[in-house]
Amino acid sequence: MGGKCEIIAGMEGLGTMDETTPRSPMHRRRPGLRGVWLMVLVGWITLGILGALAIEEEYEQAVSARADRLLQTAGFALESRQAELVRIARILARDERVRSILSRARAMVSLEGGGGGGKESARLRRELAHAVTPIATELIRGEDRVMQFHLGPDAVSFLRVHAPARFGDKLASLRPLLTRVYRQGEGAVGFEIGRVYSGFRAVQPVWAPNPGGASRVVGTVEVGTGITPIDRYLSSSLGASAALLLPADLAKENLWAEMRRKRNIEPIGSGAYYLDGPAVDHPGLAAALRLVDGSPPARWRFQSQGGQWLAVSRPIPVNRQSGGEPARLLAVESIDDLHLARQARLVTLLTAVIVLIGLTSLALWLLSRSQRTRWMVVVDQTEAERDALFELSPQPIELTDMQGRSLLANEAFQRTFGPQEVDVPLGWRTRGLSGLQLEAFEHAIARGERWNGALKLPALHGWAGWFRVQVVPIRDESGVSARLWWFFQDIDRERRAAAVAQADRDRLDAFLAASPAVIYTYLAQTPDRLEYVSANIEEILGYTPDALIDGPDWWEQTLHPDDRDQALAEADFTAWPDDRKRSRYRLLRPDGSALWVTDHARLLRDVAGRPERVVGALIDSQATVALESRLAESERLYRSIVEGVEEAIFLVEVGNDGDFRFLASNPAHERATGLSRDTLAGATPEDVLSAENARHVVARYRRCLEEGRAIRYRETLDLPTGCREWRTTLTPIRDEAGRFKLIAGVAVPVDPNESA
Repeated sequence: MGGKCEIIAGMEGLGTMDETTPRSPMHRRRPGLRGVWLMVLVGWITLGILGALAIEEEYEQAVSARADRLLQTAGFALESRQAELVRIARILARDERVRSILSRARAMVSLEGGGGGGKESARLRRELAHAVTPIATELIRGEDRVMQFHLGPDAVSFLRVHAPARFGDKLASLRPLLTRVYRQGEGAVGFEIGRVYSGFRAVQPVWAPNPGGASRVVGTVEVGTGITPIDRYLSSSLGASAALLLPADLAKENLWAEMRRKRNIEPIGSGAYYLDGPAVDHPGLAAALRLVDGSPPARWRFQSQGGQWLAVSRPIPVNRQSGGEPARLLAVESIDDLHLARQARLVTLLTAVIVLIGLTSLALWLLSRSQRTRWMVVVDQTEAERDALFELSPQPIELTDMQGRSLLANEAFQRTFGPQEVDVPLGWRTRGLSGLQLEAFEHAIARGERWNGALKLPALHGWAGWFRVQVVPIRDESGVSARLWWFFQDIDRERRAAAVAQADRDRLDAFLAASPAVIYTYLAQTPDRLEYVSANIEEILGYTPDALIDGPDWWEQTLHPDDRDQALAEADFTAWPDDRKRSRYRLLRPDGSALWVTDHARLLRDVAGRPERVVGALIDSQATVALESRLAESERLYRSIVEGVEEAIFLVEVGNDGDFRFLASNPAHERATGLSRDTLAGATPEDVLSAENARHVVARYRRCLEEGRAIRYRETLDLPTGCREWRTTLTPIRDEAGRFKLIAGVAVPVDPNESA
């Protein structure tokens, strides 16, 4: 590509020469060497000035584009965060537990004298806090957000009861969002300045659970946030920082003085605005705040601590009863890269102008010395140099007239396409141009502009290949395009290679998408950002691959709160045995539901043994977890039944050599026989019974196995609890191979008064 650009530049510089231009003979001399030098000097300086102006204009355009991007990003951050607040508030407002509790709370607060209510209201507050804590933890996930539940348009919070004597009668006027929600029955979002908090709030009505009658609003859910999430988003996406400026009149009137002191809400500049938010630790933002005097402009540039900064501000309307000055979002971004690029280009331009002036002066001086005079100069050999450049170029080059007839072609062109017949009009369609591409070509040529495109052209040996083509019009003395330079570059090989690579990627993606496991990779240096994820993740978890690869910390943000600590600890690949791990945890889908997954991962190392990347697979384990849960529940049910019945139950293992050992017994058996469960487990009848009793029970066990069915009988045994008569039932149990491996026994003491 570099050779092509050099050829085009060289041919353009010579393109103004036409066959009708008279050639200067070699012996002709042109007087005025000193005048020529002055003209060249003025020309280079003029070009330098024009180049500097062009660089400066390009710099201004780049700064303006950067400001537009910063404003758009700040606007997106504002809108997306408010949309997120609305989403969270809607989820909470539609929760059946929240609706039920607020419905009871409103009536209870009124019954207990208003204000914060009494003991029952406090109990309902605790119940509400317990109900919403899992939801809020899952939705907020560590973001700087606040949440309140209100019972009426007077802005009394049910979770944090405001003391009316402290807030005063003006409290409702500070919260027009609440008034609007209760008046219209619809959610509202906006920016408000309260007594203790200023920020973006989303308020949603909570309707009473009344399926059989008319609905009514019993309360509201409010979710709010300050500038911190917006500042964090700008910092992660652009390296910028943001601050929130509150109108001074509202900040002093609404916010309590003690809260202003506590949160460092102080006036800036001339005092028209107060700074709200966390402490400013960004050097550019701190410098911009010192420069603010009155209402800040929409955008401006400044220099501070040796750096170049760009600042933008946008108004944020404040919800209040009457109009007034809006709040301001102030964002600052470094433009050192643009400034350094401009400086480098100016230095390069100045160096080039100085070098060109020096070379021109040296050439003219040497020329005058060769002619033994200062005032005469010989015409240079530009045409010969152009011809040599044309012939030696490794790329096909052709000169045609405006009808497409070939006038001149270099050797590379003839080797590629064969000799062209002069005076034979080819036409543009014959050259491969058609449709919209032909219209664009004719439009560009008619205006004397360059045209770039890709054409499939027949080569000399009969095969067709793709070429990148650039056409440069050459004007004659009257300024009308009279010739066309055609420059060709073979790109068929790289197109085929790209197609093969793309086909391989498509086959791999199709194979991985058909797998029941989600395949993922990430670099060991950046574990918070995915390098690759298979397309089937959208089917299994509901997330698109592009969204996960572009967004950092996706995995950590979607972990279930109850599994977060365990999953994060297991994700530390430095502690994996044999560089492998297997863990199970829950991930949250976009709709808020949880999915159990089993995560198999392996750490790959480079040739030096350093961690390089992690390759893993997420397998849907929802059914497995459910089955394990059912098995555990079944086992608990079995134990509760066996250990809760009053009948004595025992289990005997049948050995391969025909001997018998007690495996287990229930508490009722231990109470009735006096034989400890720990002593009985693993013992033979001879170990725990007398010799006569042992022979008796072993004979019964063998009879049960011989008959292969349940048997019932009465027996008298001398046990630690005394000599008693028992009604016993033995049932043989087979294993998977059909052999009798266990005998289950149930023994019930016989009442002495019961007849046989």
